[in-house]
Amino acid sequence: MSTDGVPQPFRGPWEGDTKILIGIDIGTTQSGVAFAFLKRGESQALHRVTRWPGQEAHNQQARIPTLIWYDNNAKAVAFGAEALSYAVEEEAEDNALPPGVSIRQIYSDFLGYLLKNTRAVFENRLLDGRMIWQQYSPTMEVVIAHPNGWGIREQEFLRAAAVAAGFSTSDQASSKICFVTEAEASIQFCVYHTNLGTVLQPGMNFAVCDAGGSTVDTTLYSVASTYPILRIEEKRASACVQAGAIFVDLQAEGYLRRILQVGGLNQDDIVEYTSAGVKDFESGAKRVFKDEISDQSVVIAHTRFNYAAIRARRGRITLPGSVVKSFFDVCMKEIVCSVDQQLSGFNVPHILLVGGFGDSPYLRQEFRKRYEPQGCQVSSTNDSSSKAVADGAVLWAVAQRTFPRVLQFSWGIETSVTFDPNDPDHVQRKGAPSTLGWTTVPGRWKKLVRKGAPLEGENMATIIPFSLEFPASTGLSIFELDIYSYSGDDEPVWMMNKQGTHDYLKS
Repeated sequence: MSTDGVPQPFRGPWEGDTKILIGIDIGTTQSGVAFAFLKRGESQALHRVTRWPGQEAHNQQARIPTLIWYDNNAKAVAFGAEALSYAVEEEAEDNALPPGVSIRQIYSDFLGYLLKNTRAVFENRLLDGRMIWQQYSPTMEVVIAHPNGWGIREQEFLRAAAVAAGFSTSDQASSKICFVTEAEASIQFCVYHTNLGTVLQPGMNFAVCDAGGSTVDTTLYSVASTYPILRIEEKRASACVQAGAIFVDLQAEGYLRRILQVGGLNQDDIVEYTSAGVKDFESGAKRVFKDEISDQSVVIAHTRFNYAAIRARRGRITLPGSVVKSFFDVCMKEIVCSVDQQLSGFNVPHILLVGGFGDSPYLRQEFRKRYEPQGCQVSSTNDSSSKAVADGAVLWAVAQRTFPRVLQFSWGIETSVTFDPNDPDHVQRKGAPSTLGWTTVPGRWKKLVRKGAPLEGENMATIIPFSLEFPASTGLSIFELDIYSYSGDDEPVWMMNKQGTHDYLKS
């Protein structure tokens, strides 16, 4: 589907250098990978990794559980769906995460698992895939999606983990591993799969509600431009609430445990049947639930299990629709409150509901019931939005490289200025003597390049004159100069407050 408003990637032949491009989404509960082999002069195609170990019976499953099981030697031995197998779960119950396994190791191990299986799918799906991988994987480009609230510190952590996993080398990582927010990736996915591109106009506001496994992030955007590339700006800081899909599971777990306890079962059976019931609820009833009119059946035990006290028959119990609704409503209350706060005071004609939890028929219906009477259309894709982020990361990267890019941050250095006794701002700050004898005021921001400036080619240079003072020395020496980023749209004056302390975070 083509759009007349926002130019789309993956339309027509690729005009850039031949390369492999990989998009990665590591979620709290589920993860996914998409990739493209972009060959100069040939048509572009987006692929998903849909075959994962332990999920062979579920054909075309694009998502895997974000799980690793470590043995007592701190070695990762089971990943994804295989970590949910009966044998692994039995052993894991008696063996907690061994000491010494860092969060960095967990990320690099899981990324390595994603890389291994992505390579297998790539080589199997593409003609001459093995030869192509061997030739182009050393310089492949990787886009990792992350929550809206993450910044440079978290990106550096992910980049280092990706290098340790084998996606790139340390000397190439800064140019070959880049990042996109989950919301921006989801927007690209929606532009590609829906008519959103024809709707968005400069100056228009829209919101993205990314309902995931653990968190629900809502961000209000304004369209800055639609050509030559879609540029959006945040209208206010993203709102994040812990109200994702796993909290619906927790409500179901509590309910099942209570009715099993009331039924008088022994503790071992309660634990076993509750665990089985939650697992079946998550994979079945939760995903199809739409309203309280329909009851939901959940498997808690083997087919020979019948227990009249809890109305269990052939291993199943029936959950009234009103009860299932109550599981969701605990989350809905927090989600709606967060979205309302984001929309408050703005005309917002569109909400994009994305994320794995955003696939819920009940969540979609409740959003439409609440916001469409306010003139706010709720949009989602026919394709599962749980695939949106990995796909969108690839689409975003292609769009960024097809059209001119802009800087996502302002960059600058810390300087000092000559003290001016007639400037009240200087008087209120702590002066310091310079090596040349006069008084200076430290902590001034010196812009090198401003956020939003276009990047003209890969080797663009910015030349800004400034001077540095050093104590007298008889020989040559080495000095370091820190460069800082600033995420705001304005231009700061000072990096140091009037109390003489810095207002920045240093990683």
